[in-house]
Amino acid sequence: MLAALLAACKVDTTVTIKVKEDGSGVVTVTAVLDTDAVKAAEARGGKLEDRVRLGDLTKAGWTVAPWARAADGSAQLTLSKAFQSPSEVAGIVAEINGKVGPLHDVSVTRDRGLFSTTYAATGTVDLHQLQTGLTADPDVVSALTNQHVDVNAVDQSLLAAIRDSFGLKVRVELPKGTTTVRGVSGHTTAIDTSTSVLDTKRAVLLAVALVLVVAAVVVLLWPGRRRRRRRRG
Repeated sequence: MLAALLAACKVDTTVTIKVKEDGSGVVTVTAVLDTDAVKAAEARGGKLEDRVRLGDLTKAGWTVAPWARAADGSAQLTLSKAFQSPSEVAGIVAEINGKVGPLHDVSVTRDRGLFSTTYAATGTVDLHQLQTGLTADPDVVSALTNQHVDVNAVDQSLLAAIRDSFGLKVRVELPKGTTTVRGVSGHTTAIDTSTSVLDTKRAVLLAVALVLVVAAVVVLLWPGRRRRRRRRG
């Protein structure tokens, strides 16, 4: 029954990675459930807030905003978690992705050069090998098996529905540039973007230092100054 309900649903998810110039930032996940998806989640009198359990994310340091319901019956959920260094992004994405999620090897780097700082993000959006994660949860498998439910059959039915209902895009906001990568059903899409920010303060200081060095050399080698020194000698 759940697979049949999901077949008419649509869930669009956006993962946003925002990086500031100092390397800190925030990862935000926004999931929008259309009217049919909300009805499926609230079947038999349940409430969306109770059916979608998010306690683990809260314990892991995520900020979970209340469900925002629209007039058309759809609903939006927003999760966010801040980071202080680009090296933390991979771990944060892994927390929401799990072992079978569609985001692979997502990472962010920040490299400081002499005159500029380069920011980069790489990874993969994989909608080719989607999995439900159902068979990877021993507790769920045990519970269904005890009820004489064919776990593999349920898994395949859910997987077919997910392929039709799930949409994912990744938005990377780096200093001086934003890139959006949209996942394509049945395909693998690369995340590969970078920007470079000129360190104007450092460049100005270096330019001033060079001017002072050149000025000092000119003064030392000035012809009139050299002649006066000879006369004194």
